[in-house]
Amino acid sequence: LRWHDNAALASAASENGLIQPVFVFDTDILARFVNPKDRRLNFLSAVLCQMDAQLKKQGGSLLVLHGSAVEVIPALVRATHAKTLHAAADFEPSTRVRDKTVADALEGICDFKRVKDHLIFAPHEILKADGTPYKVFTPYSKAWLAKLNDDTVAVKVAPHVKWTNHSHDVISQAGLKILDLSRGPAALLEQIGYTYIEDAQWPADAGPEMLRGFAASGGLSRYGETRNEMALKGTSRLSPYVRFGLVSVREAVRAALSQTTHETWLNEIIWRDFYAMILFHFPETPTQEFNERYRGNALQWSQNTEHFEAWKAGKTGYPVVDAAMRQLLEEGWMHNRARMIVASFLTKHLHLDWRWGEEHFAQYLMDYDQASNVGGWQWAASTGTDAQPYFRIFNPTTQGEKFDAEGEYTRRYVPELRALSAKHIHTPYKFGRPENYPAPIVVHEESRAKALEMFKRIA
Repeated sequence: LRWHDNAALASAASENGLIQPVFVFDTDILARFVNPKDRRLNFLSAVLCQMDAQLKKQGGSLLVLHGSAVEVIPALVRATHAKTLHAAADFEPSTRVRDKTVADALEGICDFKRVKDHLIFAPHEILKADGTPYKVFTPYSKAWLAKLNDDTVAVKVAPHVKWTNHSHDVISQAGLKILDLSRGPAALLEQIGYTYIEDAQWPADAGPEMLRGFAASGGLSRYGETRNEMALKGTSRLSPYVRFGLVSVREAVRAALSQTTHETWLNEIIWRDFYAMILFHFPETPTQEFNERYRGNALQWSQNTEHFEAWKAGKTGYPVVDAAMRQLLEEGWMHNRARMIVASFLTKHLHLDWRWGEEHFAQYLMDYDQASNVGGWQWAASTGTDAQPYFRIFNPTTQGEKFDAEGEYTRRYVPELRALSAKHIHTPYKFGRPENYPAPIVVHEESRAKALEMFKRIA
């Protein structure tokens, strides 16, 4: 969702034909996300309206449709007599099926060109010498870095773009639902059954400037030192902008390489490619453990829904866990260190299925990406590729004391504890817990012992 450094647009422009940009609110995807106030839809609607306004100044328009993409795209091609369809390749299991279905429907009618855009290296580009996929991050990252060069991250230029405006009447007669962008993002969302909520947290046009500012201020260079301090703005918060394509991942790598110290931040981009590669080659991982020994009922996860509801609401009695879970609900985002803490707590303290946590994150995270989310949850649960060893179990209290030493992050999201000192805020149950804050729902030592027992039976 950008005009600059867009591989699909560059591909289309290279053919010197008239270009019609299209976005589909795919009902097959939206079916999973039932929250009528989903902030990601706010984000998307604002972006689309901005892009349409920019395009109209150049004599074009953005065509936004609503329906099942596997039906909408072929029908649109037929209605417009398009010669070529250009799109960014998608590597998730369900979207690969979608794209193949579209390709089959267009065979003999229209060329369908898919280009790499949202990853630096596609899943088939970084493989072991024998042609099999890597399962461990470190050797993958070494191969990734060895293959990286200036051409890999060069700007995808689309010079001399010639836009076109297709007749809405012709398209509507093909049975397609064209959405009206002229009345703004709120009216746009209303047309597809969602409610627009003003969200100052995520300005639609802020991404490129956020990246430049993060690099210019030294945040990118200091990332390795500051990324775990939850109260600091030590991370870029760019992930939603990269996720929805408002910032090119190539631009993110170029920004990293412009800094003398960039290894830790660049590593996060490599992890993103790594998890996309894992999901591509092991498409069962959203529903099954990567490590086959843990599949089925091997781990005997708890079914305690009261514990799950307390975790979702940020009412576990463990301050740093509760702060993180409330941040997710309030902002649609969570600090990376906090993501590891709450995932470990769900799986190793509450002994609840990692899939429950993955789905909750899917419903709220602004930067939700299936490959990274599944990979991260399986890492925390010790069931995934290159995962945290099962015997390394985060103590949520000491995690808070270490990474939120003054309690600033916790106070920000758990107002019940704002009166407590830094010394007491992570253990309120020892120092006069406020009546409106819950006691711990589990005991750390007991839960840790039970988790070790769960895994030892299999290991």
